[in-house]
This record gives sequence, structure tokens and C-alpha cells, in this order.
Amino acid sequence: MNKVIAVLLASLVCSVGCKKSHGSDADSKSALGAKHGGTPTSREGQMYMLGMKLAQAAMVNGRTDDALVERTFHAASVIADITLKEKLEPLPAATHKSAEDGAAGLHYLLDTEGKKLGREIETQFGSTASATYELALKINMLPTLYIDDPKDKMADTMAEVFTRLGTTTKLDKELAPLIAKLKARAPMDAVDDMALDLNKTLPVAIAAIYEKDDKK
Repeated sequence: MNKVIAVLLASLVCSVGCKKSHGSDADSKSALGAKHGGTPTSREGQMYMLGMKLAQAAMVNGRTDDALVERTFHAASVIADITLKEKLEPLPAATHKSAEDGAAGLHYLLDTEGKKLGREIETQFGSTASATYELALKINMLPTLYIDDPKDKMADTMAEVFTRLGTTTKLDKELAPLIAKLKARAPMDAVDDMALDLNKTLPVAIAAIYEKDDKK
């Protein structure tokens, strides 16, 4: 298994396991709200979670255990259905050839279902929610796209994208270290590890900005 898939799988495992560990001692009030380790209550947080799950499923499709892909895609499907009343198009048929499945996953996210979903999010929930969704997609695509070669310009493009999304989502501070690493062509492992960490920290940061402290 190559490093890219390992990073994405680690993120999948954490997104399941970490939530369970938080929930064991949480009271009924903290079950809601990503600030407390629970389910996001803001549209911005929900759309980040949708983008994260969809991108993770698409990027490991055909490259790891089919059951894990199915569970992750199902999680994305449930979020899309509940929040947007949208049914997701199935993931591309897996060939179990890493390069081909990786390219198909990127096409699915950037050109077909992922792109269509982004437009629908903006229509229903506005540009900020659409931006958190796009941010989740790009964070989870990064281990596949990033190369630490000074001659490769993809890192500069991604740095520009994250700068734009940071401004729109008010997450400039949280994204600044990643942008700096991209511009400096930091080692691939360092960038991949930061992408994994952001999947844990960004939902909390989004909640701090957008979730209301309504008590029920």
C-alpha cells in the first residue's frame, strides 16, 4: 500500500474511531455540535463533513477494502440526502488498478458528481457552505495531487485555492501552515500528515465560527 492510500485510510479510521471515543463520556447535550466532538449543527460544518466523506470514498475506491469504501460513501450519501435532499451518483466502477481508480476518483470529484454537488450546495446554503465543502474535497485530494518538486506548479495552484477558501470560510489562520508548506515544497510526508490533521481540527474550527450555542 502506498503512502497516499495509507494517509487517506488513516483519516477514515480516525473519523470513525475518534468520534466513538468522544461519545462514550458525552452527555446528551454534547451529542450535538462539533465543538463538543458531536455532529455538526451548522450548514458549514455539515458540508465540510459531506465533502470529507465523499472525497475519502472516491480517492480510495478500488484501492482498499470495498466494505470500507461502501461505509464511507454511505455516510456521504446520508448527509446529502438529509441536508440537500440529493441522491449521490454511484462512485466509478473500480478497476483495482491504483492509477486508474485514482484518476477516476479525481474526475468524479472535480468534473461530475462532486462539481454538481458544489453548485447545489451554493444554491441551497450559500457560498460559505459551498466553500467548506470544496475545502474538504481539496484537503482530501491533496495527498494524491501534491508533489514536492520545485518545478511542479500544482503546489502553487493548491496554495492559491486554499488561500481563497481560507478567506471565504474565515479559516485563514488554520490553513496558513499548510499554504506555507505547499509554497516551500515541504516533503510529501509532512504535507500528507498535515492534511490528515486538518480533517480532525477543521471541523472544530468551523464549529467555533458557525455553530450557535442554542440549548435545547
